[in-house]
Amino acid sequence: MQRLLRTAEVGYAIAVLFLLTQGPVYQLWNESGQYQQFIALPTIGHAYFATFVAVQLPALCLVARRLSSKFLAERQGQLLMGLMLWLGLSVIWSTFARHSLPEYVSLFLTTSVGIYLVVSFSPAMFWRVITGAMSVGLAVSLIAVQRGWDGAVNSEDGYWIGIYFNRNSLAPVAAVALLAVVGMLCTQHQWRSPSGLAVFATSVVVSVGAVLTLWRAESRTSPLALVVAVGALAIWQLLRLLTERYWTSVSGYSAALAASISAAAVFVALRVFGGLSTVSAELLTFNSRSGVWAQNWTGFLEKPFQGWGWMAARKTPTFFRQGVWWAAFETNWSHNGYHDLLLGGGVFAAVLLAALVWWGMREMGFYTSPAEAIPSFLLVVFVLVAATQESFFIGTHFLWASLIAGLFLQRFSQRATNDALVKQ
Repeated sequence: MQRLLRTAEVGYAIAVLFLLTQGPVYQLWNESGQYQQFIALPTIGHAYFATFVAVQLPALCLVARRLSSKFLAERQGQLLMGLMLWLGLSVIWSTFARHSLPEYVSLFLTTSVGIYLVVSFSPAMFWRVITGAMSVGLAVSLIAVQRGWDGAVNSEDGYWIGIYFNRNSLAPVAAVALLAVVGMLCTQHQWRSPSGLAVFATSVVVSVGAVLTLWRAESRTSPLALVVAVGALAIWQLLRLLTERYWTSVSGYSAALAASISAAAVFVALRVFGGLSTVSAELLTFNSRSGVWAQNWTGFLEKPFQGWGWMAARKTPTFFRQGVWWAAFETNWSHNGYHDLLLGGGVFAAVLLAALVWWGMREMGFYTSPAEAIPSFLLVVFVLVAATQESFFIGTHFLWASLIAGLFLQRFSQRATNDALVKQ
């Protein structure tokens, strides 16, 4: 019975992550949404929200049961709960509270999913769950493309969209699948066993499908975010080798330092090369968002400390009365996760996230098994880079759950190892 329940839980974890890629849920209600003009209420947004809440509630219940009281006694847990509390309080002063409240509920639930994954599974099983969830999304998308489902392929340019309505939503699924494969390979220790052979075969198949999907989706954001993540990993390994040899007292901070150096390098590169007429600004910034980002920044300057309320700014009419922004296209999205934080919770929210990321990276640097920390590092950096181009720091999105899980995976894995040693 215990094995049956465990198998069922693994299936649930794969299912909830698959649904948090959003495309499956939108496809589920797509036909019903076509009748919105005839039956106005309830809106299709109600169905989306209720579906996401329903699939994430079991994870919240399991987290409430399994999470130790030590979580709030540790700095990393305190920073996460501080961020959640501050963004929750922002609903009170939100300029559009009836939108901020469900958005915050979604964010809290998806954060719980991220914690649930690392509390409930070992690192090896965690990466298998991620691989399984992303593989389902890729497989269904490939079937959709092959069979010519409506919207699976862009009719004009021919790039792949799959079941995700947008190539920028399909590409992250493929990219995370590749990172999950790296995680499986790094956490598999017995290659001659049946499980080792299964991991190898699965890794080959998933990698081929993910690379093919990334190529045919023709999205810039995810491939470039992967390149930056690999570059940051190289910097980390170099810093780790140097500090272990010459400055052992700071070797544990090498991962956090590598992430900081990479962030500064990317920012400077975009600023410097963006001004050269010989280099395409469209290429350098993945996609041109300058007008929207200018709106975001001036909106942040109007409410720099408390913010407009979580995800409320671009839903508020007064936000758009900042002047004439001819370069900005009409959108309810900021197309930048960091701008979402600044607009939603002000400077304090951004500082809390920065501290949370720093602490999570610090845990990776002090991890006893560097090889197992590598995929977590890649996943976190990938999400952080991709969030510069899209609103990925939101609820009901698998990238936010993946970011939280990646930041806490080493902490919970190390605690489980220590508890096992104590029992022995």
